[in-house]
Amino acid sequence: MRIIVIGGGVIGVTSAYWLRLAGHEVVLVEQEVEAGRGVSAGNGGQLSYAYVEPLAGPDLWTKFPAILLGLDSAVRMRPDLSFDSIRWGLSFLRHCVGARQSESLKDLLLLASESRRALAELLNDAPLQFDYAAAGKLILYRDAKALDSAGRLAEIKRQHGFRIEVLDRARCLALDPALARYGNPFAGGVHAPEDAAGDCAQFTRALYAHLRDAMGVETRSSTRVTHLKAANGRVAGVALDTEEALADAVVLANGIDAPRLAATVGLRLPIEPVKGYSITAPARPEAPVVSLTDRSEKIVFAHLGHRLRAAAFADLDGWSPAVNPKRAEQLLALARRLFPLAADWSQADPVWAGQRPMTPSGVPLIGASGVPGLYLNAGHGGLGWTLACGAAKRLAGMIG
Repeated sequence: MRIIVIGGGVIGVTSAYWLRLAGHEVVLVEQEVEAGRGVSAGNGGQLSYAYVEPLAGPDLWTKFPAILLGLDSAVRMRPDLSFDSIRWGLSFLRHCVGARQSESLKDLLLLASESRRALAELLNDAPLQFDYAAAGKLILYRDAKALDSAGRLAEIKRQHGFRIEVLDRARCLALDPALARYGNPFAGGVHAPEDAAGDCAQFTRALYAHLRDAMGVETRSSTRVTHLKAANGRVAGVALDTEEALADAVVLANGIDAPRLAATVGLRLPIEPVKGYSITAPARPEAPVVSLTDRSEKIVFAHLGHRLRAAAFADLDGWSPAVNPKRAEQLLALARRLFPLAADWSQADPVWAGQRPMTPSGVPLIGASGVPGLYLNAGHGGLGWTLACGAAKRLAGMIG
């Protein structure tokens, strides 16, 4: 089959990779001048396979009044009042509790497990360079009660094949001595030794080049898809800026732009942007080796080569990609306070913001869209880097 994949982020390039491995003729279309821009450019850097809890969870439900009043520093909700946004928000709230939340977690854990194996397969075939480090991940908990609760959740993850260890404070310090200089108190942590970290943008661009140079994938950058082309009741190609391109199938792997293109053939996708922020600075010898998540502060740290990245926040504040200056200041101040010696924060890159495409459940849309000829790989939220390889391999299996 001739398949057009729309989107040159990490979801698009991995989709193109596994579709090409399956023997398809693949065209990869990216609207930016190079791959790996957009939300793939500055995400948190963690390959957090054992910790893929959806944003919609019981803890968020209890904090919802504070979120609406702007009293929660990590999550902000100021969506527009369009019909689609209101419907998405109501569905999101329904997924915060009960069986829906449990099923979403199980779905994400299964996909994460597939993704960990799939990335290993890919790197065995194409040894890409992207500051990859399989140093594990540690989630810090402020008090014993929170740590005990995390331990119960860890047991669920062990049942899905993940290695999880609950560590007291002393064992956390033994695991990574840099935590002795951490600026927030913690009682202990939950360690996932099989988790990893890497620069998503570097990975995406390296795989894009590999697709073009070694796998025979036709790549088109600086090319915008204006709408999908339908013929005889099915999607038969795309309209580009200056021409049309025909195909047997089209894959939407273009993040928050996927709903716009789906709408051109009458398909409504339940995806809304959730903005996250990151800051990257030169790492110092005092930087942590293990990837970290501070559960109380809702911030992550990832050591990427000679750099340290801090990422935080989940803002449902509409479709503007602009960096909120106040949020940028908050992130820099938080990173400085928690790890003042871990990086040269005075030499940090400008704060980055990315719009993560999220479904109400947090589970991505993968496979047939319901419109013949159109397939989806979209809606991964803040887990796109973690889930990309598994989602792409699963998609290729569905197309056949």
